[in-house]
This record gives sequence, structure tokens and C-alpha cells, in this order.
Amino acid sequence: LSSTDSPKRQYVDALASKSYQAASAECERALQGDWGEVVCHACLAASGAKQGRLEEACKHQEASVEAFLRVFKSLTRSWLPVFYALLVDLRKVASDADARAREADGGVPNESGCLEAAGRVMRKCLAQELRDEENDKGQSRSWGALFVANQCNKIFFRLNTLKHVKSLVLPQMVSLDEYPLADRVTWRFFQGRVAMLDGMQEKAETDLSFAFNNTPPAHAHNRRVILCYLIPVKLLLYQSKPSPTRRAAIPTQALLDKYKLPEFSDLVRAFTAGNVMLFDQALDEHMDFFVGRSIYLLLHKLKLCVYRNLFKRAYNVEGKSQVKLDVFVAAVRACGCKDVEPEQVECMMANLIFTGMVKGYIAHKQRTVVLKKDDPFRTVG
Repeated sequence: LSSTDSPKRQYVDALASKSYQAASAECERALQGDWGEVVCHACLAASGAKQGRLEEACKHQEASVEAFLRVFKSLTRSWLPVFYALLVDLRKVASDADARAREADGGVPNESGCLEAAGRVMRKCLAQELRDEENDKGQSRSWGALFVANQCNKIFFRLNTLKHVKSLVLPQMVSLDEYPLADRVTWRFFQGRVAMLDGMQEKAETDLSFAFNNTPPAHAHNRRVILCYLIPVKLLLYQSKPSPTRRAAIPTQALLDKYKLPEFSDLVRAFTAGNVMLFDQALDEHMDFFVGRSIYLLLHKLKLCVYRNLFKRAYNVEGKSQVKLDVFVAAVRACGCKDVEPEQVECMMANLIFTGMVKGYIAHKQRTVVLKKDDPFRTVG
């Protein structure tokens, strides 16, 4: 589907004018066994995609992959590049077919057709064909397992079927560290996203940091995508679990400019300054961007950290361990939240104390917050 080789395109165009039976017969005359079916369906898929018949192209590409699986059983890892090309083409044409169907339905999401079928085919590839016990480790087809798993991840995240992501199992013959770095980076990126959605932020930070640090600087787009998830994870961990290793958790404006992430600029500025109103405005302004990447709710959790930073500034101004609740109320109102009630501020302070982000207690009758004299706001050393 993606080939630009002139003879290949001419061959595809020649088969496009024939019926499936005639095209299949011609391929079988030139190739033995299932190889004829592999080439025939692949060519018809390319022809269908070129002419805009995407659903038909998707079915032919599925058939090409299925035929290749039958011959792949007797092959070694040297044929993996062919396998990869077939799977990538299947994922792309299935995605395009579902996008076309969604447009025809007036923009209503309808991604349970071709892409879901492609996901089933790839799960079959991973489950049945890549557990190679016939060849030795050096020539095993199992070396392609991680690449196939990554293609599955791309489909399952697109379909929002994360239960399938968690069910992916890699063969034991090859350890994760032995796979090509590019495949490991992709795998750790998706594992980090799963951990983020499951609330395991420390694992998410580890996996996403690995993906970012091992992505070449020349691949700026991929680094930008990783940062969309790594930034909120690091910000949340920076406040909830302080550590000297997280000193650089807050991204600089230069970093945001370099990777074209203006959506985070006001958010980070509000986070560090404790500006509650600016934080809410930044979330609302870029809601579609954050929701589309499934990070809106995670970013919303940072609001508690914003209050923490605001209250710390008020505490620094007062310069004493016993601070009247009215001081914190005035700080919140000064940010633009004019309608905030003292009870709301007291509740927010209680939550900060409960989560351990502030050390102290509230003397309710005296309307006073009594803070620990030694580092009550858990600053990073």
C-alpha cells in the first residue's frame, strides 16, 4: 500500500482491471501455494485504497495477512520485514476506512468495524504465530512479537478498548531488553499511558521518561506526543511525592516552545504561582486538546496542588506557623475567585492536610490553621 516502486504500482494497476478470480489465477501461475493469495489480496487492497474503496481494501488486506500467516509458520525472522509491512498497511487502511464511515455518519464515532477486525487479526498473529518453538532463538519469529504488540496497542487505544491492552502477553523466549530499541520505546510509551490511566503515576513516569529519553531529538513530533502525558504525570508526582530526583518536574517555557505545546503554558504558570483562576481558565480554554488525549481529569487533580502553592505563598507572607483562615480566603479571592466561601477554603485546606501535602491541623473554633514549624508545605530538598 505504501510502496512507491514503479514496477510494483504498474503490476497493481494491471490487476485492478481484473476480477478477483482472474487476478488470483494470474498470481497463482507466478507463485506457488499461499504466496499467490498473499500477493493477490495485497495488490487488490492497494488498488482499492487508491480508488477510495477503503472497506473493500481492508478486507483484502486482512485476507493477505491471513494467507501470509499460513506460510509464515515455516519461515524464520528474516521474513519479519514483510510481515511488518502487511500489518502496518492493514492498520492504516482500517483506520482510514473507519474515518470515512464516521464522516458519512455525520461525525458520529463509529470505530468498531474495520479497525476492530484488524485488531482481532493482529491478536491472532501475536497469540498463535509468534510463539516459535521450531527455530533457535537467533532465527525465531518471536523477535517480531513486540512490533505486533505495538500495532495492537495503537488500535486498542484508538478504539478505547484498554482491557485488550492489558491482556497482551509477549513470548518468554526473548526478554524485553533484547528487542530493538525503537520497539521498546513504543511499548514503554503505551505502558506508561496505561499506568497513568490506572493511577500508577510512578510507573507511568518511569515508562514515559524512558520513551522520551530514548527518542532521538530529530523525532520532535514523537517527543511532543510523549510530553503531553509526561508533563501532567511529573507535575502530579512533584507535589504528591516530593523527591530530589524530581527537581526538574516543572517544564520550562523554553521546553514548551521547542515542542510547540502552548496549551500547557498558562497551566504551568498557574500551577507554580498558585493562581486558581488562571488554572481554571487554562483548563477550559484547551479542554478539547486535553480531553482528546485523556489527560483532562489528571490535570484537574492538579488543582489541589495549585491551592497548595497559593496557600504556601500566603504562609510565606504571614511568616508564622499559626495563620488565620481569613488570610487563605483573602488569597483565593485575590486570584479572582471573588465568590469563594470560607467553608470552601477550609475544606480545601483539610484535603491538603489529609493527603499529606500540608503538615498541620485546623483549629475550627478559632478559625486558625496551625502549621508545622519545619517545612509545613513539603518543599523539595
